[in-house]
Amino acid sequence: MSNNKHRDDNNYDRLSSFLYWEGSLETKDINRIKDNVFLIKDNTGEGYIFKRHKNINNVKQQWDFFSQIKMKSIAPFVRYPNGRKIITDGNHNIWTLTPYIPGIKLNYRSQTDRKEAVLALKKFHDKASSIYVQNQVQKGLFYLRWYDRLKTFQKTEYFFVKYGYENLYKDIVKITEQYIQLVSRFPWKREQRYAEEQGLWVHGDVASHNFIRYNRIYLIDFDLLACTTQLYDYIQLGQRFLPYIRWDIDQLESYKMIDDRYIPIWLLSIAIPSDVLREWLHYLYQHRSGYAIKEYLEEMEKNWIKRQNFMKMTKKMLK
Repeated sequence: MSNNKHRDDNNYDRLSSFLYWEGSLETKDINRIKDNVFLIKDNTGEGYIFKRHKNINNVKQQWDFFSQIKMKSIAPFVRYPNGRKIITDGNHNIWTLTPYIPGIKLNYRSQTDRKEAVLALKKFHDKASSIYVQNQVQKGLFYLRWYDRLKTFQKTEYFFVKYGYENLYKDIVKITEQYIQLVSRFPWKREQRYAEEQGLWVHGDVASHNFIRYNRIYLIDFDLLACTTQLYDYIQLGQRFLPYIRWDIDQLESYKMIDDRYIPIWLLSIAIPSDVLREWLHYLYQHRSGYAIKEYLEEMEKNWIKRQNFMKMTKKMLK
């Protein structure tokens, strides 16, 4: 234990020196949040999120975006004390600085928090328009990215077969392919052109932990920021709400996220189980214990059965 503590102290000392020599930032406290994210306090007690990135173009896009959006309830990048926007280390990593929001993350189990997330996202979308950046990162349409995710998911068939969940695996693949095919018929390229013409942006990751309550609701972590149809954020949000509202379509629609004309394609897109694929791949990356994987698959199957009712209701509504 003492050896690990000593090793951490050495790492933090090196990090503190790095911040001072590259950014002129004097630190008095450093705490690791993730491997690539640290909460630091400077010598005045001011808190910052110090984060490592791999993609310089992604960072440049965020800087361009933050320089144009006029909104207090977001956490943008800020410059280091010496005026630099980024600092880089010997491993070609890019490090940014963001003010720390010392609040409480929203919880989608709470109806109040769900409503506040919708309202905060609508306010963000209203401000995240007519913004044109020089360093725009081009991304494929969301359902094409989800199809790529499906291909990665299919490489994990072995685990489903090993633990007796082959039928679950086949059903997930079949449903995902069916709904992606249905969603692909919508004129998404036209929506994409419109978004680019109007300078419309999405946050790209509307997980509850990216909404922070601190006097107001703040949006944080813009790594998946993109210029695309803002419907995409509401598709994600709908997927994240559903487990907490018993997969009830009527209750989902009651949040009034989108215009009525988009409801059919919104529901079809939400029905694509991209979140199931995402969470499974993330879990598998984090865990390799056979017992833990079997438990996870058991829970996945239970949730998948609950999800069937939503998909059946979606099909009925769209006939």
